[in-house]
Amino acid sequence: MFDLLDPIVVEPDATARRIREYARRNPDLREGTYGGEPGTVDGLCYPLAEAWFHAQGGQDSGLKIYCLSWADVRPNGAGTHWYLRDPDREVWIDLGLERPADGTHIPYAEGRSRAFMTGYEPSKRAERILTDLEIEVSES
Repeated sequence: MFDLLDPIVVEPDATARRIREYARRNPDLREGTYGGEPGTVDGLCYPLAEAWFHAQGGQDSGLKIYCLSWADVRPNGAGTHWYLRDPDREVWIDLGLERPADGTHIPYAEGRSRAFMTGYEPSKRAERILTDLEIEVSES
């Protein structure tokens, strides 16, 4: 299935790079409880993963969506972390990290494969990113 030591990728392509730069310039994309330093992607894992998932073709992309509930892996843990899995390349894709090394403490394999909170339709935040960057979404 997958190995706990599979590589972590934070910028798998130029589209991901553009999405991450947009997020750095638009910190208002963060939801209230998720903080983060200005100019970073901290606290933006959900809209970044979702926007890139849709930019890659959504369900037709072959990417798997994962959500890790911190309460499941840490005493007194709170919140969630969203990321993707590319089973063909055997990598974790985490656009919400500044550097791959920032993910070494995240137990990716403990997350649950699931749909986004809006199912397979882009949320308002993902739609904003995709529209502002003029990224076409070609989902069936």
